[in-house]
Amino acid sequence: MTVLVTAASEHGATAEIAARIAGALVAEGFEVEVRRPEEVDDLAPYEAFVVGSAVYLGRWLKPAKMFVEAHAEELAERPTWLFSSGPIVGNPPRPVPDDGRQGDELASEINARGHKVFPGKLDRSQLNWCERVAVRCAHASEGDHRDWHEVEAWAAAIGGELRQAQIVAARS
Repeated sequence: MTVLVTAASEHGATAEIAARIAGALVAEGFEVEVRRPEEVDDLAPYEAFVVGSAVYLGRWLKPAKMFVEAHAEELAERPTWLFSSGPIVGNPPRPVPDDGRQGDELASEINARGHKVFPGKLDRSQLNWCERVAVRCAHASEGDHRDWHEVEAWAAAIGGELRQAQIVAARS
């Protein structure tokens, strides 16, 4: 079974989450391809999908949102999971309802098997002026707040579901 892991990432932190998910799925015995959403035109080679996006001001990045919308029918027909990355408000940062709202809506539209919200990473030195103003107004917490154990556990759970589906399909 080949799984596509694709994520839109502004400064690389969400891409690192996608890579960690891919690594966990490979460790579970799956063939995995990691690509940016704008690099994927044909979904035929894949049996399952993990699609993610960084979240800015409660919104998914355009490439990820457009990917889900453009391929909604195909994603709805195959096992698909979504993830959002970016909540960095609070100490420690915790997801708030708006952080995952757009991901939840997209997940509902394509009947995704799940949508997970992961805390993100903030390095102010990588931000442009407008982004610095936004994170200051939001009282965002600088640092790497990603929980790699949580990311890998979620990916392992996806692997378990895919393996179970393979067993059921083989018995049919």
